[in-house]
Amino acid sequence: MSRVAKGCVEQLPSGSWRARVYAGVDPITKREIRLKATAKTEQQAHIELGRLLKEASEGRTPESDAIVAKLLDEYAAIAPWDVSTRQTNEGFIRRTIKPALGHLEVRKVRGPILDQLYSRLKRCGNLSCTGRPFTEHRNVPSLVINPRDRRAPWQQVTGILAEAIRSGILAPGDELPSITELSARQGIGTGIIRHALAALAEDGLIIVQHGRPAVVAGDPSTGPRPSRRRPGPGHDCHRAGCRPHVCHPMKPSTIRGIHGILSGAFSAAKRWEWTERNPAESAKAPTTTRKSVQATSPEDVAKVIAEARANSTALGLYLWLVVITGVRRGELCGLQICDIDLDRGVVHVAFNYVVRGGQRVRKDTKTHQDRWLAIDPDTCALIASYLEQIRTELATVGVKLRDDAHLFSNDPAHSRPWNPDWATHRVADASAAAGVELDIKGGRHYTASQLLAGGFDLRNTAARLGHSGGGATTLRHYADPVPEVDRRAAAYLAQLTARSAPSSPQP
Repeated sequence: MSRVAKGCVEQLPSGSWRARVYAGVDPITKREIRLKATAKTEQQAHIELGRLLKEASEGRTPESDAIVAKLLDEYAAIAPWDVSTRQTNEGFIRRTIKPALGHLEVRKVRGPILDQLYSRLKRCGNLSCTGRPFTEHRNVPSLVINPRDRRAPWQQVTGILAEAIRSGILAPGDELPSITELSARQGIGTGIIRHALAALAEDGLIIVQHGRPAVVAGDPSTGPRPSRRRPGPGHDCHRAGCRPHVCHPMKPSTIRGIHGILSGAFSAAKRWEWTERNPAESAKAPTTTRKSVQATSPEDVAKVIAEARANSTALGLYLWLVVITGVRRGELCGLQICDIDLDRGVVHVAFNYVVRGGQRVRKDTKTHQDRWLAIDPDTCALIASYLEQIRTELATVGVKLRDDAHLFSNDPAHSRPWNPDWATHRVADASAAAGVELDIKGGRHYTASQLLAGGFDLRNTAARLGHSGGGATTLRHYADPVPEVDRRAAAYLAQLTARSAPSSPQP
């Protein structure tokens, strides 16, 4: 911002006086900064002029006209989010916060505005929903293959979709139907659709994420609530996949995540003197309630491990280590041979492997702390047998297993670890085959619940799972009721009460 400040005093038609100061250009909004103040007399106006000149010389510009969309861009650039959290939060910003609040000036946002947004999201996560029935139109063009066109079919589909994106028919943030749905509705093979979407993603026109619909790249409009765009002439609702709107209330935990982003952004705006208040402090995010479920029994966990082991020795060992050590899925995927000391019976957990948006990152753990976990002789034997099997297979081709190789990998030399999402799906398949509801996070729940039920103290249990905060997270989110402990509690109370009861009078 320019520090050259110029000011003047002028009389208004009403007879009062006004001091005006030009304070340069705001580096964020690129707008001229003009400070002003009114007074009843010319002398008071000159006093105000001196005050404004001092504020301008010190770089104080409380009357910033920055909008929420600009604030979110500036805050997201410096927010201390890790890879996975950043992707999630940027999705919230792109799909919900900017369309709802992006057009508002930062200094004009108040707590009630945020409360109204949260209330609306609790009814339906679609910002264009007013509670009345409507059709969700998709402006997907008709994908017609021209047999006379010399280009390959996938190239023709790529060209049609690219033109629709560049012309604005498909706007930033618009979701595309799935490959299967596009193929069925447009009458084109799934291979052609998949190849076309891959080409669009490579050109940066769409964003493709595993397990989610592909979306058009770019920031959605920062105007008020998204309007329902009417389809153009020749639009075919069946081919485009248009459908009646069904309200899907946003989960309280998701709204709390949005509230956390806004709270951090407005806190930064307050530090930067863009605003004098943080409206998130006076807004109230919905409360969340955790549904209590019984801990998975050791017998059911053993069934899933046996099923996983029958399909893959590596997957069986992976799930075994999940429930024995309580580590997170990415921590286990990022484990290297050098992190395991079988002689001492310890595993060093210092890294977390994350795959997000095509990025493969081996970073520090979620709580930014490494830990040494003890493992028992049986677990050491399982790991040793698994490593011997790998070394034997590599020896047949004259390759040695490196110390920096990953314990779990689909690569013959174990140079690249498992994708955590891939491991999740494989464990889910094994659980379904065993007829047991158990996923990787459920395995960590099992670890916490059984350790606490076995009498192990909370602090060591939390440390094994990598929880910070003295165990509050472990108790609140991971310690599920164990039926055997509840039965022991019932028997104890019954015996205690029976011993304390007065004896029956003799006849």
